[in-house]
Amino acid sequence: MTEPDARSGGRGGIVWFLAGYAGVAGFLVLEASARERGSASSLNASRDDRGTTRMIIAAYATAAIAAPLVRLRWRPGLPRAAGPVGVGIEAVGLGLRAWSMRALGGSYSRTLRVEGAQTVVERGPYRFVRHPGYAGSLLIWTGFALTSRSLPVVGAVAGLLGSAYHRRVAAEEALLGRELPGYTEYSRRTKRLIPFVW
Repeated sequence: MTEPDARSGGRGGIVWFLAGYAGVAGFLVLEASARERGSASSLNASRDDRGTTRMIIAAYATAAIAAPLVRLRWRPGLPRAAGPVGVGIEAVGLGLRAWSMRALGGSYSRTLRVEGAQTVVERGPYRFVRHPGYAGSLLIWTGFALTSRSLPVVGAVAGLLGSAYHRRVAAEEALLGRELPGYTEYSRRTKRLIPFVW
């Protein structure tokens, strides 16, 4: 009996990759169930959104569909540990995303908007960074990419999601700096996505 191809990781490699998809499914369930109804869950975007909601949704779909195709074309070459490490990173990302949603409550919307008496939130993860929900999403998708054990998948997913969220953060900061009292001062005290770094 021959050993499984070391590059593909055998059956265990597929199991971790499928677990990565389960993490993505958990993310989608969280998005559908935890977001408050009404304007917070609406996909009707204003001009301030700058097309970033559509861009992020397209990046999610492309990453989920392209990952197995890229993995088939370029066989996994990352160490076997990348699979379980990826699932762990996804779990951290899901926790951060859920914590962020809870801290913002009804202000956590699908598209960029400022409504009514909205104020700057500095509790929960917002004490440390301005966009912890986006950081959570990036961790989820980075973890998913790692479960593939394919460096080209990691590069493709990082490129897709990094570009989409870079544009989203720029659009959101422009809107909040203009429309949300106290946001400019808050942004001087905090980093965007990574505490003490950026």
